[in-house]
Amino acid sequence: MENQKICIIGEGGVGKSSLISLLQGIPIKNSRTPTIGLEIEDSILNGKKCSIWDLGGQERFRFMWKDFLRQSGLTVLVCDSTQENLEKTKDILKRFSKHLDSKIIAIANKQDLDNALSPDTVEKKLGIKTYGMSAIRMDLRKRMCEILEYEIKDDLTTII
Repeated sequence: MENQKICIIGEGGVGKSSLISLLQGIPIKNSRTPTIGLEIEDSILNGKKCSIWDLGGQERFRFMWKDFLRQSGLTVLVCDSTQENLEKTKDILKRFSKHLDSKIIAIANKQDLDNALSPDTVEKKLGIKTYGMSAIRMDLRKRMCEILEYEIKDDLTTII
């Protein structure tokens, strides 16, 4: 069975690992544990096995990103929907877009917070398709799956 690869990138603390937990139906922990380097989780989307690569967001791990992004069918850039993080996310997009040979979308996470910028605002600033999300809301699991399934339906043909 072919294995499709999705990479999730963004600053540390924006909710990348929480989004993966949401996809898998795993309740989100109250404490934050930063991803060290890389974590890979398997999931089923559109009836196909996918490897979801959660890339550690701290600056010290970013030298590895360009290698990890290779052969990805979809890259998901996660922003925590704050103005400060949006600027950093824009810098990440600019810095790593030349290493992407995949489709890229953004997730404007933490939409449950009072100061969250709208997904439309994030999309205008980044210039890429952006979906709003709140990774801590288990009732949004189906929506998160639908977003990824929609975005990969015709685009992922990579065999790992």
